[in-house]
Amino acid sequence: MTNNKFYIISKRTINDNTSEYGYGDFPKTTYFVSLVVEADTKRKAQNMAKKISPNRYMFGGINGNEVYSSAEMTGMTYIDLNGMKL
Repeated sequence: MTNNKFYIISKRTINDNTSEYGYGDFPKTTYFVSLVVEADTKRKAQNMAKKISPNRYMFGGINGNEVYSSAEMTGMTYIDLNGMKL
């Protein structure tokens, strides 16, 4: 079995009560890589992330973290890589 590199993506919203953000109705959302793990499958990558920081990572619901492989990350230019290279 080969280990694949998986990227855990987190979301941050910026919301001020100003006209720029529609007075709170249209927050700015930024996505960033918060963790990189090596695992066989996406599910095992999720389990590793939960073991590393159980209170930080959840993978369900509207505000859950997302998991992408290296191949899936190549076309996602809107995600901040925090200085990393794919």
